[in-house]
Amino acid sequence: MLIISNESMHSVMSLRKKIADPEKRAECIVDLENMIDIKESHHARAEWSSCCRNICNFASQIDSELYMLQNILEALKREDNTKAASLLENYIVSLQKNYRPEPDHL
Repeated sequence: MLIISNESMHSVMSLRKKIADPEKRAECIVDLENMIDIKESHHARAEWSSCCRNICNFASQIDSELYMLQNILEALKREDNTKAASLLENYIVSLQKNYRPEPDHL
């Protein structure tokens, strides 16, 4: 299981709140584009390390996450907030299944 930073999880949960507000659609689009950029960077690194037998299938997992984020973005651009919210919920479930929160440091 991978670790997700508290900041990253907060970002996704913040998007969940904003996505319901049509006036924040542009802000959601920017947030999603940033998330996609970060995931693409992670994907490139995971692919680069494929010479090490793609430990834990990082590349395929990140590829799946990218696909989900891109679908959410497309739904938002079509102004289908209901579909975007549903897809985001699926993404959150995937994160909760595949990641654990980073430990709190004292």
